Order: sequence, then C-alpha cells, then structure tokens
Amino acid sequence: MLTAARGATLILLGALLAQAPLTAQAYQPREPEYSGPPSTATPTVAPTPVPTSAPTSVPTSAPTSAPTEEPSATPTPSTPVAEPAARSWSEVVKQVTETSPGDLQVRSADKSEQAESMLRCFKLDTENYCLGLGFVDKLPTGAQLQSLVSPPTLRAAGDVGVEQDIPTGDLTPADFVAQRAAMPKSTRVSAELDEMQAAWNGREKARELRELVAAGTPPVNPQEPSREAAPATPEAGTTAAPTATPTVTPTRTAPTVAPSKPVPSAPTTPAAPVKVPASAYIMKGFQTSQEKGYWCGPATFQSIDWADDNQKDTQASWAKDLGSTTGGTAISSMVKQTNAKTAWPKSAGTYIVQNVSDWNAQTFFTVHQKHLGVYNAPVIEHVQLLKRYFPYLAFNHSGHYQVGRGYDRANGTIAIFEVFNERRFNSRGNVTDGPRNIPASALFNATLANSFKNIGL
Repeated sequence: MLTAARGATLILLGALLAQAPLTAQAYQPREPEYSGPPSTATPTVAPTPVPTSAPTSVPTSAPTSAPTEEPSATPTPSTPVAEPAARSWSEVVKQVTETSPGDLQVRSADKSEQAESMLRCFKLDTENYCLGLGFVDKLPTGAQLQSLVSPPTLRAAGDVGVEQDIPTGDLTPADFVAQRAAMPKSTRVSAELDEMQAAWNGREKARELRELVAAGTPPVNPQEPSREAAPATPEAGTTAAPTATPTVTPTRTAPTVAPSKPVPSAPTTPAAPVKVPASAYIMKGFQTSQEKGYWCGPATFQSIDWADDNQKDTQASWAKDLGSTTGGTAISSMVKQTNAKTAWPKSAGTYIVQNVSDWNAQTFFTVHQKHLGVYNAPVIEHVQLLKRYFPYLAFNHSGHYQVGRGYDRANGTIAIFEVFNERRFNSRGNVTDGPRNIPASALFNATLANSFKNIGL
C-alpha cells in the first residue's frame, strides 16, 4: 500500500511539472513585439540558446519606445504630401485616384480633415502642386490648410464708414473644399484629374518660376535705360517679333546645347533670347463688365476669350463652362478653360495656377513683364478687392478676378481690366469698371490678401 501511494504521488508530481513550461509559454504570445513559434525545449536547456534570450530583452524596450514615436510622426509634418514624385502622367492618375477619399470618409470628416483631403498635394517631377492652391514653393502644413478655410484675416478695418466684404465672385477656399467634398468620388476624381492635367503639362513653367525666385529675381534688361510711356493711355501695339520666340524655349534649349558644343554655339544661342520692352499693353478695347455680382470669373474670361478670337460669347455661357455658382468661380476652372478654349497657351505655354505667397513685389512685377511684354498673353489676377489697394472703389469687396493686360516699368504699374462696376450693384458706389493702372506692389499685396494667394498665367 505504501508503494502504491508513493507511486500515485510521483505520478501527480510529474503531471504538475509537465504543465509548468506550458503555462510559462502561454504568456509569451501576448507580447506585442514577440514573433516566432513557442519553444518546445525543456526549461533547463532553453535559457542558453539565442531565440529565448532575444525575445525577453527586445519586448521590454521596443514596446515602450515604438508607440511613443509613431503617433507624433504622423500628425506633426505636413499631412497633404506623402506621395513619391510622379514621373509620368499615369503615375499622377494613380496617385490622385488612390488618395481621393471615399464618400463615407468625406461625410464623416470635420472641416479641417476635409481641407487636408480636398487640398492634398503631389510632387510632379521636381515641382509641388496642391489641389486648389496651385504650384507652391513650400508645402502647406495642416494648420495652414485649416486657416485657409477660415475667412481672410486682412480687412480694411481702419477705413471708417466703409462697407465690408460685398461679394464679387471668386470661390473661397472654404467653398472650394465644400464643393469638392459634396461630389461623389467618381465626379470628384474627374475634377481633380482635370486640374492635375494642366499642372502636369505646365510643370516646366512652374520650375522656371521657382528658379526665378530662387535666383533672387534679377531686374529685367538691366543694361537698358528705362523709357517713359504714358500709363493712362494703354497702347495696343506691341512688337510682334517676340511672340514667335517666347515659348519658354530659350531657357530650356540652352542647357542641352551647351554640353555638346561647349564654346562656339553656347554663346550664340542664349545671347539675345528675348528683350522685354519697357512698357506693353495688350487687348485694347476688349474690356467687359460683369453682369451679376458673382460673375467676375465669367466676365474676366469673356474678356480674355474675346481678345483671343474676336468672338464675344455671353457671360452666361462662360458661367456654365466655368461651373460658376452663387458662391463664385474656382481659379482652377479659369485656367482649365483658358487652356481648352483659347490660343493664349500657344505663345505663353500651358496656363497654370501659381501660388505667390513666397514671392516678393519685384518677382511679381518681373513675371508680369515677361508674360505681358514677351508672351503677349494676359494674366488672370486673383485679388481681394479692397479699397486700400484699389482707391477707385467706394467700398470693400471679397475675392475677385481681373484681367492683367499691361505694365509700365518706369512708373512701376500693372494695367488691368476691372470687370466690377460698383454703381451697377450699389447706387452709392463709384463707376469702377474699365482700364486701370495699379502700382505693382499694390496689386501684389491685394493678391496676398486673398486666401488663395495665387494667380493664373
């Protein structure tokens, strides 16, 4: 009997010892960083091999550091851009399609999240393009995108008795985001690809503008003495010769010719590419006046197209093509229709939406001189229509489009067609539409006052 009891005890003790390593291993799979199959070795042999010592040291340090690093890495940088540089149009299509959020995701997002998804950015070769904003020198942060969907902070608060923010017809960033977010995904992706097509085709122009800014924007024709021109009387006649040469080729062909023919041909090709005249005016007699308070886009485009083909289509027809609503017109639509419906890109290259927030007034003026004096093509001005910048106004107004159609270097002015007539919409307003000459610095500051801070050229 004693031996039987002793045998039963030993059997029970053996069973308990056999369960001990299993219960120890049962906790190992719960470690987040632990990977690999559980060890089948006996507990006395297991501590010596590497596999069992590595998991016990790694999980104690890795889980404490990894979770603290990953959350901070995601929100802090600029959320809009994480895509690699697109080197072909098919890559652009793939990136735009894959990053466009689904309908449920958009509906459940708050305004700041919608802004980040509707204004997301892409790298086209070497240039950064953000939907709605255009080509940018610096990528916007999440906070900057969020501030964009707020009303512009720059107001003429010091103008006593001046009415504030009478709408004139550009689409604000908040309305742009809301319009895109309200679209079904398939419609939205089509609109985004339409915008990106112009950006892809115009990326070389954007690169040249960025390099101009990086070079410090040297003055135009520094060796040429300035000539006087009458700013109040716009001239239609400009030299026809530059229009054949301008097509951005001088800067593009020179680098490719120089390496193959180092000494003889390099000096001759870039020696006299283009000479920017001291003053230039185009489109004389093609000024228009907007027929509705929110039709500055259709009126501006009517003028631009009319001067191109001498056919004056109605503002109502252009409002339909531009997708204008009571909220206004998007600058991306203005650029798209300029490329699709006019011949201006033949002389100026593909029109693009270009952000100017990193420019200065000199760069702004220099670019206008090249575009108007060499390419003989209009600029789509995108300003905040405030009395402080446009003293012919009686009141302050909202975001607005104008036609950039000339300049005078001696007087430092840019000539525009003002398409908004205050008197038409307010009996106390001034007669404001028609040709105007604005100091280049004032027009630049009016562009920065607009939330978008961009132009079309």
